[in-house]
Amino acid sequence: MPSRRSSLSSPPVAQNRVQPRSTPVSASAKARRRARTRRRQAVVLSGVVLLGLLGGGVWAIKRRLTRTPLVALTLPHSIDPRIAAAEKIAKIQSCDVAVLGATPSGVAAALSAARAGAKVVLVEPRPLLGGDLTYAWINQFDVPIKGIHSDHSPIDYGIFGEFYQKLGLAFNPESARALIEEKLRAEPNIQVLRNTSIQHISLDNGRLRTALLLSGGKQWIRLVASSWVDASNDGDMAAKAGSGFFLGREQANPDRAMQAAGLFFKLKNVKWGEIREYTRQCRALPLHEALEQKPTILASTDARLRGNKVVLVLGGGTGPYAWERGDIVKPYVPHMPDVDVMSINFGRTGKNEAILNTLNVLGVNGLTKFSRLHGRKQAIRELKYLVPFLREHMPGLEKAELAGIAPELYIRETRHISGITKLTAEDVKRATMFPDRIALCAYSMDLHPYKKGEPPSGTRRWAFTLPLSSLIPLRVDGLFVASRSLSATWMAAGAARVIPVTMAAGQAAGLCAAMCAQQDLTPHEFVADATKVIALQDALREAGVDIGDNAPALAQEARPNQR
Repeated sequence: MPSRRSSLSSPPVAQNRVQPRSTPVSASAKARRRARTRRRQAVVLSGVVLLGLLGGGVWAIKRRLTRTPLVALTLPHSIDPRIAAAEKIAKIQSCDVAVLGATPSGVAAALSAARAGAKVVLVEPRPLLGGDLTYAWINQFDVPIKGIHSDHSPIDYGIFGEFYQKLGLAFNPESARALIEEKLRAEPNIQVLRNTSIQHISLDNGRLRTALLLSGGKQWIRLVASSWVDASNDGDMAAKAGSGFFLGREQANPDRAMQAAGLFFKLKNVKWGEIREYTRQCRALPLHEALEQKPTILASTDARLRGNKVVLVLGGGTGPYAWERGDIVKPYVPHMPDVDVMSINFGRTGKNEAILNTLNVLGVNGLTKFSRLHGRKQAIRELKYLVPFLREHMPGLEKAELAGIAPELYIRETRHISGITKLTAEDVKRATMFPDRIALCAYSMDLHPYKKGEPPSGTRRWAFTLPLSSLIPLRVDGLFVASRSLSATWMAAGAARVIPVTMAAGQAAGLCAAMCAQQDLTPHEFVADATKVIALQDALREAGVDIGDNAPALAQEARPNQR
């Protein structure tokens, strides 16, 4: 009996073998066979390459969808099976006006549209409302304190005025968020969707019509709106829809650098009376020394020329708000490579507490999460050195201790959307009276450094008007942009980026969006009709807004910078 090994190694039976040919193969037949084989190999190889390319493209799209919070791609559904499948199961919801972002400007837009009778859906990707008020701890409103003929602020009107009158110049961020919640609850026409992101948008001949949303509960919603307001800080929806934009100071410098970001932090054991006493003091400097320290010093209303000396107030403020002019932090040398320290702004939040705005981080790209987190880490490390320095040098902070750090950096600049009209620095300086003006604004062209060693600019407060057409993207219809990303040059954006201006833009955009929905008009059609624009301006006046009627008189006043 053969062994197991020998049986396994035995050759197969004859009929299963390949029989040898009885006749030789000709050379021409061999050549034809080789050609056929090469053709088959080429077809197989092409298929493999094509499948690899398609697989890589789908992987890249899916990777982008998972990494980007706001994805508004107009890709065919056949390329993205996830979107195609979601479209089939999405709950359809409609409204007159949809607002993206519960930022201060987004809240103003939603309130304005709802009060005009529109059904509003406010979409917020995060759990808390308030934008920079909540997440960056901005607790200081940048407004001129007095008007020409009274102590009333010239821009303390409209929806921003409602918040300013309740909160004041400085406030606790929690109070601001609570007021936002209260205002929105009081409007039955507003539905707030928290933890809801926009996954896909659809354009119809260049007009924004619908968006596919994904709620925190993993529910898909297809939102259909007559008009849209992009109140996201970075103009996300407008950019993804193809509106076109500039990044940072790209219009003047190809480096695309953005203004320094800021980290707000809270100190406890603060002696407010001593801080205010210091900021009220004056000191005299030789004229040449004053000009060396700050070339634009004579443009400040707090500087007085007496002979060959300049008498300068060391700071300013009123009530719970105060600032020093940089004398305290001038000798401070930052330890982190990208950190810069500027004059201190104090916003009182309690009896012995204040939030400080002084710490800046250069080189932050506000559009990328990694850059924002990296910049914030640097700023937090710097606090280990800065807080002891302030205890030693700033009156009123001798016993101060760190009591909290803002959850996020304050991003001052990212995109500038390409709109029908672009607000320019000359428009700000000359107080251009735009035919379609919708708000009176007052702020300096406050540009924080873009690179190490660059000085900040902005000492004079300008009064200027904001045109409706700067809120309307040039290449996309059906959409308003009411945030710091509105259409402006990088210098003019330094004056238009602050909350009082963006809330005024939001109020006008919300009201105009409601009027467009009621009259079945697009923003492009609306702004092209002078009678419609006049009707909007009259409606804003009735709502208590100064649309710039007092701008020529206010433009004659120079105001000190308040960051």
